[in-house]
Amino acid sequence: MVWIPQISGLVERLGAAELADALRDPAAATVPVALDDPEAGRISGVGVLEAWLAVQDAWRAERKAEIEEVATTFGGGRAVGEWIVRLEGEDGGRIGLPVAAAVDLTSTLPVRIHHSRLPLLGRHVVRRPMVPPDPSARPSDVVGAYLDALGAGDTAAAVAAFATDGTYRGPGADTDRHTGTRELTEFHDTLFSAGGGIPLTLCGVTEDGTRSAFEYVVDRWGAAGLPPQPGLAVCVRGGDGLIVSARVYDDVEAPVE
Repeated sequence: MVWIPQISGLVERLGAAELADALRDPAAATVPVALDDPEAGRISGVGVLEAWLAVQDAWRAERKAEIEEVATTFGGGRAVGEWIVRLEGEDGGRIGLPVAAAVDLTSTLPVRIHHSRLPLLGRHVVRRPMVPPDPSARPSDVVGAYLDALGAGDTAAAVAAFATDGTYRGPGADTDRHTGTRELTEFHDTLFSAGGGIPLTLCGVTEDGTRSAFEYVVDRWGAAGLPPQPGLAVCVRGGDGLIVSARVYDDVEAPVE
């Protein structure tokens, strides 16, 4: 339940000024609008979108939300934006919620928002997949190798894809980080302790030469089957071509501690 007003800017930078204007002011929309949100699901139609955005404005004000940009990736006519939304939690303390949005103007669902609901609700929520798999989608070079290692449950190969000071940030909070070879090894050993790897079915890849952003569906974690559910991840390459940062946006409940 987190709308990022800056998403309209991503749409505009892709050349869809009318859609960007519709997202800012649905009452004046001249084109159809559709987006998908982790809580509300698919939102389409002027009246529904206008009411939802009003609720979002009030929610951000109530939670004293501040939006911090992380990165934006453009490639292949698509864009992926990443932010940290800093807001008041239920206990009054501040939390940092990682949020990402994929914008694809060729899709019937051109705006797709990804974030975990664990920091907001204290639990994970299964979400249905939003876009179909793309058999041709594959990140290039080291990021593709990392996904192969992730699917195979191969800790050594997964960690080898990272720079020695590389970081993996999970979806639950901006403080959910594992940095350096030792922490990454321990983290991936835990990931694969459910009897194997985590194969991802890719739905699209957006690359700019430095970052690879990919949407996916996951339905298995090791030996455990899962309800099919979507996610988005971004991997950033350093000067040596290895991954310096991997950032995940999903609400998958791991079958491991």
